[in-house]
Amino acid sequence: MTNRQSLHLRPDLERHFSFAQAVRSGDLLFVSGSVAMDAAGAPLGGDMASQVHAIYASLTEFLAGQGFDAGQVVKETIYTVDMDALVAAAPVRAAFYADRAPPAATWVEVRRLLTADYLLEVELTLMADGASRA
Repeated sequence: MTNRQSLHLRPDLERHFSFAQAVRSGDLLFVSGSVAMDAAGAPLGGDMASQVHAIYASLTEFLAGQGFDAGQVVKETIYTVDMDALVAAAPVRAAFYADRAPPAATWVEVRRLLTADYLLEVELTLMADGASRA
């Protein structure tokens, strides 16, 4: 049986919506959709580039706390309300993966996210170093 551990970033918010920010199962880390949000849960950044930067900065910090980094991302899904703006902000995202093999990725345009303030949401799957990728 695989050991499964729920990991939290904003416990009160996660409890309210009944989810965990991430779940570690064996060598895999599944990170729930992340939005540009401050520690109190308020939206950050009013434009796409600012939100992309805020999300990946938060993910970098969260992943480091779990012993992971961007080089271990194997799958990324991005949901956005404005694909053109996301494409224009792609260089901000690319900095997160600088000098690393990029992950499998899917970008999906949606009508709306949790609130109209959020322009994108990023979901990740990571594999611990040394795990078999076969």
